[in-house]
Order: sequence, then C-alpha cells, then structure tokens
Amino acid sequence: MRIFLIRSLQILLFSVMFMACTGRHVYKKAAKQLAAKLPDSKNMNAGSSRYTLDVPEGWATEHKTMYGVDYFYLLAPPTKDDPHTNINVITEYMQGLSLDSYRTKTIASVKKMIPTTSNFDTGSIKANGLNGCWYSYDMEMQGIHASIVTYIFPKDGVSYIITAGTQAELAMRYRRLFNAVVRSFRFSE
Repeated sequence: MRIFLIRSLQILLFSVMFMACTGRHVYKKAAKQLAAKLPDSKNMNAGSSRYTLDVPEGWATEHKTMYGVDYFYLLAPPTKDDPHTNINVITEYMQGLSLDSYRTKTIASVKKMIPTTSNFDTGSIKANGLNGCWYSYDMEMQGIHASIVTYIFPKDGVSYIITAGTQAELAMRYRRLFNAVVRSFRFSE
C-alpha cells in the first residue's frame, strides 16, 4: 500500500502545487502541509522511455523537480480568472500490478488521503495505439476547489502518469483539451 500512498500524496501535492504558483498564502500553506507528509520517492522517476505530447497553442512547458519527483509541465497562459490550469507528467514503477489494479489502488489511496474528494469517474483511453486508463475527481483543500483528471499509460512495468487540473468551475471548459493533449501521447523511441 506504500506505493499508493506515495502516488496519492504526489497527486495531491500536484493539485495544490499548481495553485501555489498564484502566490496566494492558502495555496502555499496547503502545499507545505502536503510536502511534510511525503514518503521516500524511490519508486518515482522510473523508466527510460522518452515520450512526446502535443502542446496547446499559447501554452508553455517547464521541467521541475519538487520533493524528489521530476515533473514535466504544460502550463496554460495565466489569466486573472484562470491563473493555474496545467498538465503534468510523472513516472512511477507499477510494482508488478496490472493497469486496472494500479488505478483501483491509487483511487482508494486518493479517497483515503483526501477525504473531501467527490465525483469520481473512470474510463479508458487510447493514444496513438497505446491503451491507457483515466480517473477524475473533484477536491477541496484549504479552500481550494479543483477538478483533477489523471491518465495512466503503462510501459515495461512503469506508469506514465499525466495529470491535468484546473479550478472546478472550469473543468468542463478544459476537459476536451486535456483529452486531446493526452491522445497525442506517444513514445519516441
């Protein structure tokens, strides 16, 4: 269960970190509280496969390492009403689990670690012939209301995890774009 605790905390940290960039104190406080709970990230940053994603017009990209985890970000142009919508990619060893088992256990951990989650949904997705899955949920923490969708593509025992998040009230506006970006995912080896 430790792997899923790490993944849950990484998802939650991502959810808050993308909002912390706005500089609002409540977001930074929530991010620090989550960071303090993070266990060792030894199963993160897994795999050696290179990948590509189409970047929406006007969006920026950035690589960051936070709390021992390497993130690749796609950042929407910030506006006053939408300062922090983004997509990120991380990797993690799947510890021998099937894709469905990995997603199921990860969702269970998210629900346990973030009691304010709601509106869970799941499905499958294909990207350039790759079979993947997704799950989505809404969350609230420290006054932050966000909608998160996480897509998972397995390769050689590694999960390539693409997480997209925005403010809850903008979720419907962005979901089609998130899906289009994820469907462009491909391994470039």
